Amino acid sequence: MKKVAFDKTSTLTYGTPQIVAVKSLEPERDEASLYTLAAAAEQLSEHPLVRSWRQSTVEETLPPVSDFQMLPGFDVSAVVAGRTVPAGGQKLMDRHSVALPDGNREITDSLQRGCTVVYIAVDGCCAGCIALSDTVREESRAMANALHRCGATPVLLTEDNETAAGSIAVQLHIGEVRANCLPEDKLKAIGAFQRSGRPVCMIGDSTNDAPALKKAAVGIAMGSVGSNIAADAADIALVDDEVQEPPHLLPLPR
Repeated sequence: MKKVAFDKTSTLTYGTPQIVAVKSLEPERDEASLYTLAAAAEQLSEHPLVRSWRQSTVEETLPPVSDFQMLPGFDVSAVVAGRTVPAGGQKLMDRHSVALPDGNREITDSLQRGCTVVYIAVDGCCAGCIALSDTVREESRAMANALHRCGATPVLLTEDNETAAGSIAVQLHIGEVRANCLPEDKLKAIGAFQRSGRPVCMIGDSTNDAPALKKAAVGIAMGSVGSNIAADAADIALVDDEVQEPPHLLPLPR
């Protein structure tokens, strides 16, 4: 294998992010009510980023939700108490024609620190955002270094913004990064690598990674934290989510 492509969340990181900021952009809505609104919209999502921070909200207190949609990446849209509430990244806001705040200091600081920022809109207006920070797995650094020694190039394919992706890549000495990836972007990247004569191993955990896992010469799924769809699409499932295993697996076909 010449290249090993990774998803970020729950693959190179633990997938248990901490909330570092909740920012309401509406005078009539405080941070607590914004958080409850976001938790209601996201309550049916199975993305690990959402699962981890949603656990701190008591589900019985959430307002009623209908018309839930899980969108590419980990964006969602739902009708919460009769109001349309998309929650996700900038691409989702563009899709809903929602103007994002320009130059908000807290949001800018969160992005520069490498946080994932989830925007929450209500009926076409940006109501605020939640900034999340994930932690790199302890074994990810040694694994990336081992890949370099094996002659394989690690590549990061992530839904996150450029700054968050770059922050993880710097920590792990990953030189090739593709940010803001939708599932089809990951699939295209794997196809392009392989058409150039560079067999690719893809490692991921979520439903969004499944097409790329299937397309790669070897697909490896994170077994316990990942989705069943990802595991079914992969050739190998790491039962204990031991991300340090790929350098040991790569020489086997030789």
